[in-house]
Amino acid sequence: AIQMTRQGIEVTYMILTNGDKGNHNPEITRNQLIAMRKIEQRNAAELCGVKDVLFMGEEDGFLRPTPEIRKRVTREIRRIRPELIICPDPDRYLVGEGYINHPDHRNAGLVALEAIFPASDNPMFYPDMADEGYKPHKISHLYVYGHAEPTAEVDITADLETKIQAILCHKTQIGDPENAPANWKKRWGEEQSDGSMRYFERFKAMKFG
Repeated sequence: AIQMTRQGIEVTYMILTNGDKGNHNPEITRNQLIAMRKIEQRNAAELCGVKDVLFMGEEDGFLRPTPEIRKRVTREIRRIRPELIICPDPDRYLVGEGYINHPDHRNAGLVALEAIFPASDNPMFYPDMADEGYKPHKISHLYVYGHAEPTAEVDITADLETKIQAILCHKTQIGDPENAPANWKKRWGEEQSDGSMRYFERFKAMKFG
């Protein structure tokens, strides 16, 4: 997102769940947590140059690829008409050592993919949207992150510190903010032949004609 917004490309974040269970502190109420996480997300988006953040408000921890949420996401795709969509991999359950992929992350990827195809560009799906002015739309590119077999990489070296600061905006989610950046750098880093470090994000990339 940082590279795209710097080039003048408009980026929209879509947050499917309300985040009301994303912390273990019993002194924080769910409503307080929802409000806190919205602030965190907006702060992170601002650092990345993203002006538009959509909060879809689904209950945290229970996201499922229901017909209702697929329709809502399809409506936003038809309204915004993006060229590129980036979403999580819906198929990875176990990541690295000791991490089980959150079901909301997997299902967010599934919701996105099912909205992209077959729904978003097919006029037989949700014909009522045309009456609202939201005509079918076909995206040009899809990037799936967290995929076991990535096919594209983006060099994020120049924006590494901004990316880290954006992630650190999510204070309710970072258990060890002092040591977390070093772990992220280790995950993204790759030593070059001259001994320098460069940092990459990798995706399963697809292009649609």
